[in-house]
Amino acid sequence: MGAVVLIAALTYGRHSSAPAWQSVTTTFTKADRPYGGGAFRIRGSEVMTLKIAGPELRFHVVGLDKGYDEAQAVPDEPWMDNVDERLNRRTASFLRGSLNGDLTRRFQQPAQNAAWWYSKDWTTFYVATDWMDYKRAEPKNGLSPHITKLWRSGDGGKTWTQLNWPQDRNIDRLLFLDSERGYAIGWGPHIWRTADGGQSWQEISLPPMATDVRQPRKRLNATDLGPDGVLRIAYYVSTLGEIRSSTVVYRLRWDTTQFWQDAVLPGQVIVQLGSSDELRADAHSIYALSELGAPRDWDDTRDNGHRTGAISTWASSSQPRVDQLHTFDECYTLDGFSVGTKGVLLVYATDAGRRGAPHEITFYSRDFGRSWSDIDDGIGQGGWFDAQTNTQYALYAYTVKKRQF
Repeated sequence: MGAVVLIAALTYGRHSSAPAWQSVTTTFTKADRPYGGGAFRIRGSEVMTLKIAGPELRFHVVGLDKGYDEAQAVPDEPWMDNVDERLNRRTASFLRGSLNGDLTRRFQQPAQNAAWWYSKDWTTFYVATDWMDYKRAEPKNGLSPHITKLWRSGDGGKTWTQLNWPQDRNIDRLLFLDSERGYAIGWGPHIWRTADGGQSWQEISLPPMATDVRQPRKRLNATDLGPDGVLRIAYYVSTLGEIRSSTVVYRLRWDTTQFWQDAVLPGQVIVQLGSSDELRADAHSIYALSELGAPRDWDDTRDNGHRTGAISTWASSSQPRVDQLHTFDECYTLDGFSVGTKGVLLVYATDAGRRGAPHEITFYSRDFGRSWSDIDDGIGQGGWFDAQTNTQYALYAYTVKKRQF
């Protein structure tokens, strides 16, 4: 069991040497309709994206003969004015091409949500699509049926094969060691493992109190697959033996089917796990982004869900000590983080305590989290961090920008 050790006297502020944005392209997905940037990846001049988008809507104007104030935009087809129909017609699309050229759509399926994994050489892809019928009446238990489908491509996304996957098994995360070995993680929570490229799957038994029969769609708080092939999962427990009000982290080696306790973070809820690819002293670093305090009490109207954020770390060795690297100002809402190389860490946050629209803030450290600086990025639309090159990409409408840490 790991104990949290607070590290004091950390520096924090804005540096004049903050990396600057450079424009990469101003035409990203501009030719693809309907608009949507999606989750994108860039490699040299190549780009690929998996995006969720609604159907393209078309309107015509009526009533102009009665004057400008009487004119109305009317959908070309009746279904376009129905919100349930629009949700039902959302799709997950995979596109690939060049940064300054056209992107080719190589995959498209009905879905309101999707998860994906891709190999480092961009040859093998897995995509899990999730679709529900919004026109169908919600059942009394509130658990509307979802249809999950799992797809695989082994030729860079040119052709796709639907794998044999039960449609009632939700998948919200795909984590693979290589093109053949990996995990599918979904509601329950449930974890399945494949060693043959998704042709067959074995369900893995979860550690104590990871599941709750009263919550059939419970999710794990966080998951991570390290460079050593060890899967880590995190979930909050109110009581587990001598443990009270803590997030527990369990680890699973690829060659076993049993989880072992890895670390305990008392009095906080982990929201994301990450790991470094760099080995130091035959181990690599595990990082956790967390919210201090107990989970939100939905029955308490005074609890708005806001919690102070923190980032912690420990080594991948057995019986690690957990060090709480930094606690962020309570005015920020933490959205996620990325682990780079050579000590680079990025934490993404939202500053809603200002007039006007909330601003996106990027906190960064170049010394493994000992000191931090921040950059106000204004309002963005998503992005991606290339951990191998410490390059951050951001999307603003059709413009992709990058900066290097």
